[in-house]
Amino acid sequence: MLQPLRCPVCGRSSIEPVLQKITVQAHSADFHGEIGGLRMYRCTELGHIFFVRKADLEDENPQTMAS
Repeated sequence: MLQPLRCPVCGRSSIEPVLQKITVQAHSADFHGEIGGLRMYRCTELGHIFFVRKADLEDENPQTMAS
């Protein structure tokens, strides 16, 4: 499994995983329910918290660039 390289808020490269299996309750005018498949990370320098979809971290279908 891949890991994010930098904090998307400050751009620093010191991040660590916090929670591996979480669900989030989302509410909007068009949607109400759980969103799963998220990973939570923390910037160890400035404490930023961010979420990444688990599917974006998995390299199940690697694409090759055609020349």
